[in-house]
Formats: sequence, C-alpha cells, structure tokens
Amino acid sequence: MKLTKKQDEIFNKLVELYGAEPLPSFDVICQDLGFKSKNSVWQYFQKFIELGLIKEKFNRFFIPSIMSGFPDSRSTSPKIPYFSEGVRAGFPTMAEGYTDTNISFDEMLIKKPYSTFSVTVVGDSMIEANICEGDIVVVEKGESVRDGDIVVAHVDGDFTLKYYRSKNGKVWLEPANPKYPIIVPQNELTIVGLVTGLVRKY
Repeated sequence: MKLTKKQDEIFNKLVELYGAEPLPSFDVICQDLGFKSKNSVWQYFQKFIELGLIKEKFNRFFIPSIMSGFPDSRSTSPKIPYFSEGVRAGFPTMAEGYTDTNISFDEMLIKKPYSTFSVTVVGDSMIEANICEGDIVVVEKGESVRDGDIVVAHVDGDFTLKYYRSKNGKVWLEPANPKYPIIVPQNELTIVGLVTGLVRKY
C-alpha cells in the first residue's frame, strides 16, 4: 500500500470524521477537510479506490476496513467470566464457580473501534518487549505518541513495529532486540498508530 504522507493524512481524517458511516457528499468533505474544490477530493478518492481503501455500494462510498456490512453490521463479541483474584502459576486459589463479573475483550482492548486495527507481528525485533512473532497487536490510529511508546510506523517505504524515540528534536525507531539496529528515517516517517494491546494464542 503506497500512500504519500498527504494521502495518508487525508485518509486518516476520513476515518476519524466519519467512521463506519457512509461517506458524505464531496461538498461536505470539502467543507470539513478544507478543500477548495470537489475535483481535489475526487483525485484523492481515485487513489483510495485503486488501493481498496474506499469502495462504492448503493451509490455511496464507504471505508471497508472498518465496516463488515452496509450501512452497519457491527457484531458484539461474547462476554466471558472474569476472576479478579487471579490464579497462581502453581496451586489454584480461585473459588470454583465464583466470578466478579463478565468481560468482553473487544471492550477491554478497543476504545475507538473506528480508528483501530490489528496486525500480525513478523520477526523477533521486539522480543524483549515481550512481543513475539505470530502475536497480534492492537493499534489505534490518530493518537499522539511519546518517547518510549510502541508504534506501527511507515518509514522510508516500509512498515515496522518499534519503540518511538524522540530527543532534542531528533526522532528514531528502536528495536527491543540487540541484534537489530536502530532506524533513523532518511526521507519519510509516518506514525501509523500506537500499540494499545496484544493478543497471543497458545
């Protein structure tokens, strides 16, 4: 997926402003995003359509990555029993049949569903942050990041998962594995999103 920095900014704004709703008219988008002409909006839409980021259905445009249907078919994950006392990695201590409440992992991991996505981790560059190959990280777009945050970034044409580092006006990406070098952006760095959760299946 190849987007310029400006194209990425415009697409993120569409997601943040309109979420899972069908996208409004070009007149509305012009007003909300500060475009001077509908032709400018259409030029961006052509690129997004080409990459499959925007699709058309029933004569309306929508963002398929945050919709499973049209106009809205969001599903709710089941809630499961939650034991707040925890369990020791030895002799069990929780009382059988006793639960404090039920929880939904969707509700626990996802605070902003229309600006959240997940991605599978490839490689071991974040192993010392306890992020392993095959894990699924939950990523929230549009969040401000600080030094030490774990982010998904687009740097010099490639996507990567690393620590975000910033000091004295300089920014770089740092792995959590000494086998890998730090990444200093040469031409482009876009922070795609902040890692807010992790799922691991044994």
